[in-house]
Amino acid sequence: MDRADPFSDYVELENWLAKTNQDHNHSKQNKSLSKNKAATMRDKAIQLVQEGKFNEALVLFRSVIEEDPTDWNAVYLAGQCCRYMGNYDKAIDYLRRATELNSIEKSVWLALAIAYQLNENWDNAIKAIKRAFEIDPDYVPAFNTLAMTQKRMGQLEKADHNYDAGAKALARCIVKDMSNSSDSLIIPIRSSRNDLWLEYALYVALLAAIEDHIESIATPNSEMAMAEERTQKHKGLFWIDQEGQDGKTFRLFLPNYFNTFQTTLRSDRTYSELMGNRGLVLEMLGQQKDADKHFQEPEDFSLH
Repeated sequence: MDRADPFSDYVELENWLAKTNQDHNHSKQNKSLSKNKAATMRDKAIQLVQEGKFNEALVLFRSVIEEDPTDWNAVYLAGQCCRYMGNYDKAIDYLRRATELNSIEKSVWLALAIAYQLNENWDNAIKAIKRAFEIDPDYVPAFNTLAMTQKRMGQLEKADHNYDAGAKALARCIVKDMSNSSDSLIIPIRSSRNDLWLEYALYVALLAAIEDHIESIATPNSEMAMAEERTQKHKGLFWIDQEGQDGKTFRLFLPNYFNTFQTTLRSDRTYSELMGNRGLVLEMLGQQKDADKHFQEPEDFSLH
């Protein structure tokens, strides 16, 4: 049994529902009386989904769709209701229609992939995931779903690779959002039994340096890290570029980079899912020592 919720886009669905509510409230004043009625039903249906009342929500979404068959969002959410109710065939029907109405929304392709996966239609699940990747190559939940599908197909080595690839994609997203400013929040170090997260921090640090045409990186030793924590010499900076003895520029990644990276991972449930699920695959591959490390890291990250 996978440690992650099999509905691996659930957090994204919650965020989507919140955004949808916001967008509809903003635009209600511009709708006709009939459209206003549909919007009111949609809002009520979204509330019911958030309360886990999927059957009642589905009734309302169907009414919204009757009013406007081109409302891809209502079609998508109707599909999600069917999926959470265990009616995978009907979920697939709705979600396929949603992709026809809006083919550039990655979350719809992911939901369709999961519905196919739960229905044990592996080939179509992977095809839908690939469509999501065409829209966003670093779409982290899709890596989790792809690896989970491959695990259930018995393709353990591929699953192992894609759980790792998902963590690397998440690392790229984290560093992409980092602004190397002295005004950044200074984060204290937090210990853990294993340093799997550090491998991803170093991986993406090297990538970021290469993108800036810097060929090598350096990291602080323990003395430098303790001195930085004591003096806060570099304030909130994540890295500094320096010239080496060979005249070439190298990038020194500061303690605040690693501490901020680790803290961001700790707050992202997807990382713990990726690690826990990869641990199960490693266990099945007979790599118990590595599996235990992957089980321990989410446990450590859950501690405050």
